Amino acid sequence: MAEEQQHITSSGKGSTGDNNNESKGNKKYTSPFSQFNISSTDVLDTIEKARCPDCNRNVRYFCNRCLKLVNCPEGAVPQLKLPIKLDVIKHEQERDGKSTALHAKILASDDVEVYSWKDMPKYENVDRLLLLFPSPGAKQLSEIDPESFDKLVVIDGTWEQANKMSKSDSPLLRMKRVTIAPHETLFWRHQRKASDHLATIEAIYFFLRDTTTKVITPHKEWIDSHQLGPYTNQFDDMLWFYKYFYELIQKTYRERTDGREFTLKHTKGYIQYDPVDERKQQ
Repeated sequence: MAEEQQHITSSGKGSTGDNNNESKGNKKYTSPFSQFNISSTDVLDTIEKARCPDCNRNVRYFCNRCLKLVNCPEGAVPQLKLPIKLDVIKHEQERDGKSTALHAKILASDDVEVYSWKDMPKYENVDRLLLLFPSPGAKQLSEIDPESFDKLVVIDGTWEQANKMSKSDSPLLRMKRVTIAPHETLFWRHQRKASDHLATIEAIYFFLRDTTTKVITPHKEWIDSHQLGPYTNQFDDMLWFYKYFYELIQKTYRERTDGREFTLKHTKGYIQYDPVDERKQQ
């Protein structure tokens, strides 16, 4: 399904706007992201493709290879400070255009690093690292001593790739493992897994929500200008690109007139039509 996202965003057609409720004829739609406090994504509708100044690839929004914004007005894209440093370990065969984990680097560039699996750091102090992965023995964040770790590590790839990485003879195998409470994914990419198998950026977001309940020791740069306490939407913008792509796909397929389905592996009910248009989901 990520191929559909790439097709839509590369065409430059379709505008999501930031109205959670939209109407065109008899089509109405309420975004599931209305429960979040995410900054306006309107600027993304105005951005044209441009050459990455570092690698010269023709891209829109940001370069998946260099992990830098491209052709975006200064200050238009939210920049977050995270309470914990984050390393993303990405499988080499996971296509950059499908990786939602890269959103984290673009949106929190000072606190996130991305490495390929084969080039991951050697990690001298593996016992001080926390691996976000839903494996047997993984604990909820509230069950882990907040003084026992300094950094979060996240695996990025398909579920098959991620399982292989987590079981490999590498530092990943020796890290303490943390999991999050179940949530239903909004990912557009087809997967043969239950709906509580989240996209990587979703998992990162829900982990960050848990960090506000004083169960971690934030790194110094963060604590100097922030306070822990009840969650007040301070990390919702981690879903900024994710929300935009989700709503762009929804809008594009709701307004199709050629009868084309979302993908050949169409997930029934994924495209959110108004009840009067239920016949289109048959």
